[in-house]
Amino acid sequence: MKVTRAEEIMKSPDIIGVKYRNNYVWIEDVDKEHNTAHVTYLEKRNTLHVDVDQLEETGSVIRQP
Repeated sequence: MKVTRAEEIMKSPDIIGVKYRNNYVWIEDVDKEHNTAHVTYLEKRNTLHVDVDQLEETGSVIRQP
């Protein structure tokens, strides 16, 4: 994933599926300078910094009312 797309997903009013190593994550913050993101595993609630290009958009989009 590109940094610009990670920022779009993070700022979106929609819920957009993102995976890191086959686990769904929530993008908390994006660091454009270092091409990294602070993410939280949805099931485990662990947080970590990862390279943005290791994130995968799953295409699942749920429109918020």
